[in-house]
Amino acid sequence: MVGINGIGGIPEPLPDRPANVRDRKREVESASVREDGVQISPEAQEAASSARLAGLAREGEEIRADQVAAARERIERGDFRLPEVVAEVARRLSKYLT
Repeated sequence: MVGINGIGGIPEPLPDRPANVRDRKREVESASVREDGVQISPEAQEAASSARLAGLAREGEEIRADQVAAARERIERGDFRLPEVVAEVARRLSKYLT
């Protein structure tokens, strides 16, 4: 049986897939080999934590001079040295440190 085998004796290519599909597959395969990563230094993590806490402080209630004066008076009297007061202050501060 005789058939036409391309033009000028050059056989026609028989692609198993279109060229754009083959190229896309190669791109995906080469992209999956690469792995990017980020390392954040402990100093940067601490700075981010400090910035977050400062933001929380800014969003908080306004400073009330009467409460500040009362707290200052209690500090001078030594009221904050009582174990139950220290435990309560630590409990309230711990929510900002996690």
